[in-house]
Amino acid sequence: MSSHGKSKAAAIRTSLTVAIVLAVLTIGEYFLALVYSGAALLLLMGLVKAYFVVNFFMHISRLWTVEKGH
Repeated sequence: MSSHGKSKAAAIRTSLTVAIVLAVLTIGEYFLALVYSGAALLLLMGLVKAYFVVNFFMHISRLWTVEKGH
């Protein structure tokens, strides 16, 4: 497999992992909201989900990395 194929496979694996984590957190939020009336834990879970969305799907971490080439 070429290096491009490996990097593409790694990107797909990372995206699927993040999507699964977000789905699990969303299901957790749903059941947490059914059981507890407080919003603090829901806010914390929402912040964790926001981190994953911003970092992995919006690629905000690239703002602080040095690009190679032009």
